[in-house]
Amino acid sequence: MNLSALLAGSNSTLTGSGSTSTQASAATGSTSPQLTQAQKRIQADVDSTTAQLSQFGLLKSALADAQTGAKALSGLAAAATPSDTTVALGNFFKTFNASVGAAHTAASAAASPSAASNARRVVQDLKAALRADPATDAALRKLGLSVQSDGTLQQDAHKFASALAADPAGVRAALAGVGKKVDAVNSQELASNGTVGAALSSLTQHSTALTAQQSALKSMQLAMAAYQANSTTTTA
Repeated sequence: MNLSALLAGSNSTLTGSGSTSTQASAATGSTSPQLTQAQKRIQADVDSTTAQLSQFGLLKSALADAQTGAKALSGLAAAATPSDTTVALGNFFKTFNASVGAAHTAASAAASPSAASNARRVVQDLKAALRADPATDAALRKLGLSVQSDGTLQQDAHKFASALAADPAGVRAALAGVGKKVDAVNSQELASNGTVGAALSSLTQHSTALTAQQSALKSMQLAMAAYQANSTTTTA
């Protein structure tokens, strides 16, 4: 259904010269089902877009948390205690996996192939960041971390504890390398022209357009109801 044509045609019916009250009433009756259909279609789109905005908003928040966790890894001081280092890795591990989970959820909630593709791209980018080069791969192994097929991280806590006890400086260096990789990817995703930033912008623009369409339909309904009421009064 072409909403613009429907609006134009109905406006012409209401304002055109020479229309009798009977003709106007008939036109109103014939157009109402079209208006109802248009309202249902737009409302379904509104509901879908709102759900996607919510999921991509949660993804944005999860990526921001993961970025904070990644920065903490790369910012560990030489005087950091084993407890500080373990806590920093734990926070990173938790927030990284949460961001991957949020991306999967956003992909499932997406109503369009492009939105689903954007969410899946986030997972692929995060996986690629940790598999990009031999140095990062070596750092992960030293930390007892491995990337799973779904993009989440799995940790061998015993291996990490052993490495930390044997070579705390080497562990901090490995953590810094992993943190910098993930921080860089999250910065790209969250930028206004990044995957998540651009998706949110597009969804917001679409939501605004739908709100304008709903407003136009409501105005049309009110105008048609007023015209019909006036026509009925005139012929009474």
